[in-house]
Order: sequence, then C-alpha cells, then structure tokens
Amino acid sequence: MRRQSVTVHGKPVELSGTQYRLASLFFANVGRVLSRDHIYAMVWGRELHTLTRTIDSHVSRLRVLLEIEEHNGFRLQPVYKSGYRLLRLQEESMPFEREAA
Repeated sequence: MRRQSVTVHGKPVELSGTQYRLASLFFANVGRVLSRDHIYAMVWGRELHTLTRTIDSHVSRLRVLLEIEEHNGFRLQPVYKSGYRLLRLQEESMPFEREAA
C-alpha cells in the first residue's frame, strides 16, 4: 500500500493510504456530519454491510498522528448513531499539508 507524507505543525508524518484518504475526507468536509456508511464507502470503496469498529480505530489513530486536539484548534467528534464530524474551533490553517512529491 502506498504511503503519503504530510506535514503536521512543521513535522513530517507518514500516513498509510487509508489514513490519508480518511484525513482528506474529514478536512474536505469540516463541520459536516459524515455517516459511517459514507466514510466507509469513500475511504474503503465499498458499502458497509456489518457493524464494524474499523472506522473507530482508524479515527482514533488519526487523532494521534495529526494531533487533532482542541488546543490545536480542531476536534474530531463522534456523532451519536450517525458518524463523525471534524470541527474547526478557531480560524487557523489546516494542521497538515501534503508534501510535494
């Protein structure tokens, strides 16, 4: 699987292809609630047919890798019985940038 390199607060961070697609989806939809079905279809390319903790574990890891924390101006929030929403708490630049190839 191809890895992507991004910069988080000036430091290079390697993301798996899945992590990168997930991060891109959230940052392209700041403030919007994304359903688990939609996340799964957009990131994994297929429909979600069973309950799975796959999304939860990837979101948890992404929070750590990208330092998505309130003191950094963002919150990746679970939405009860729906999915997740990335909130921007302050007007700042995005915490990560894709490095030039």
